[in-house]
Amino acid sequence: MPRGTNMAEHSVAPPGGLFANGPFGEPVEQYRKRVAALLREAFDPEVAREAERTGLFPRERLVPLAGAGLFRERWEQRPYGDPGMGVIIAEESGRLAQAGLSVGLSLHCETVSSILVRYGDTPLLRDYLNGMLAGRLVGCLGASEPTGGSDLNGVRTVARRTGTGWHVAGEKKYLSLGAVCDFALVLARLDEGTGAVAGRLGLFAVPAGGLTPRKRHTKAGTSALDTTWMAIDAEVPDQALVGRTGLGLVAAVWGLNHERLSIAAQTVGGAATAIGLATAHLHTREQFGVPLIEHQALRLRLAELASRLTVLRYAVYAAAQGVPVAGACDTRDLAAVKVTAARFAEEVMSECMHLFGGAGYLEDETPLSRMWRDSRLARLGGGSDEMMWELVAKGLVPDHVGYAESVDLG
Repeated sequence: MPRGTNMAEHSVAPPGGLFANGPFGEPVEQYRKRVAALLREAFDPEVAREAERTGLFPRERLVPLAGAGLFRERWEQRPYGDPGMGVIIAEESGRLAQAGLSVGLSLHCETVSSILVRYGDTPLLRDYLNGMLAGRLVGCLGASEPTGGSDLNGVRTVARRTGTGWHVAGEKKYLSLGAVCDFALVLARLDEGTGAVAGRLGLFAVPAGGLTPRKRHTKAGTSALDTTWMAIDAEVPDQALVGRTGLGLVAAVWGLNHERLSIAAQTVGGAATAIGLATAHLHTREQFGVPLIEHQALRLRLAELASRLTVLRYAVYAAAQGVPVAGACDTRDLAAVKVTAARFAEEVMSECMHLFGGAGYLEDETPLSRMWRDSRLARLGGGSDEMMWELVAKGLVPDHVGYAESVDLG
């Protein structure tokens, strides 16, 4: 449990976590309703429009969420928090159909917080964590570089030993929340006096003063989530090192795993909203003398999407239940859930937009075109499709016995 937290007045989860008795039932529904109300109030349509206009995540809206105990509740139980709460927060944020806001919330509540909860074992890092849980501070994760992309072993940012700590210098190309953050967790190659060593990485908390914007990215979607190319040049103390020396990639992957599960849960919420809007449209709109829902081809298309959404929802909930259990849900499993969810998200947004006909393509008449654009980020953020499949591929197990018994190629 993070130091300095007091959760009793807010916590609604049963002992053992929100999903202790399964992902359904009264405690889960009560928590879901409470989270949904908090998120609708914090990220109301006016806030969302302003964030889209300015291209900046509205960090001030984290304060009331923190005041309601949302972040401390998420991380107060067990050694590493309550994943059931994490997926419900992500799912309900996805239902808002504002992916820039839901991804920004996830980066704060899941990616960075998870790293600091598990590996933030110095007073400085605990202060950062408590500031985040209180909504006073915003952190982000800097991993991908201009030349590296998804290859985190190709990191060229270097942390060199100094007399009082480390000098961190380099660049990170995709620093989401970078324009509004107080600090960034930066993955860097270590130089402890003998030159940077291949494969030996550290993760460092770098204050915002050590980050210089090189370029604010203009993205195809998720405009409410600022993403910035940053140059990094900072002196940080030893206390800024996250976890043990040389285990920076392990700590970063821990955060990315939480991010991937959160992305999948956001997809569940976003897809449910899109399908709900499309269903309402088919009931409301008439063509050829009958409501569109009376046309078999259209309603069965929606039914097929809804069926796959049910499967995805159960997979996400099962993954959340497996995260705290050693070996029950590992990096490969989370990669599989994430890539499947991300590809489904793009498909369901495209299909639902199509069911609105021409109106679905008009930004001033429906939100579907924006939702469609925003959904594309899920296939890149937290690791591309190909990186997720590579993780899954490494776990493929050949059935040599069955092959020998049942296959005869002559």
